[in-house]
Amino acid sequence: MAFIAKLGDQTYTVEIEEVDRSLYRIAVDGNEFLVDGKKTGQNNYSLIINHRSFEVDVDISEDEYRILVDGRSYHIHLVDERRIRLGGFQPGIQFQGRQEVTVPMAGKVIAVMVAEGDQVEKGQGLVIVEAMKMENEVRSPISAEIREVRIKSGQSVEAGETLVVVE
Repeated sequence: MAFIAKLGDQTYTVEIEEVDRSLYRIAVDGNEFLVDGKKTGQNNYSLIINHRSFEVDVDISEDEYRILVDGRSYHIHLVDERRIRLGGFQPGIQFQGRQEVTVPMAGKVIAVMVAEGDQVEKGQGLVIVEAMKMENEVRSPISAEIREVRIKSGQSVEAGETLVVVE
């Protein structure tokens, strides 16, 4: 599952995959970690990352996470990437610059609604992908120009595949 995380002024792509019971592969902007994690209390977790142990307290309020680890407090805005890509934008997360618009799950491209050189607004529909018998409109994360259209109508796409590049 992919998420967009904002910590301070920085935005990160976070992917989490459960590989075994209590063992997770976590990638932050492509840097992978194996994390052994167990819930030890209502808001407490024990994590082992690269042979180091961490006790973590997590307080969650909707998409806002307040995390206390090693005496340091972090405030993280965490949103499911699929919700953002499908237009569920959050006020705390702002994309800038070149963005590769990806598809959250495998499916078939039903319609491509833009062409290279088009100007689009943030939230404007770019592509419609059918996945699991549902049509999902993939929207632009920013107001920008369409730099590349990497797919065509009728094409099958894999989860995470780049559909359109905007800048």
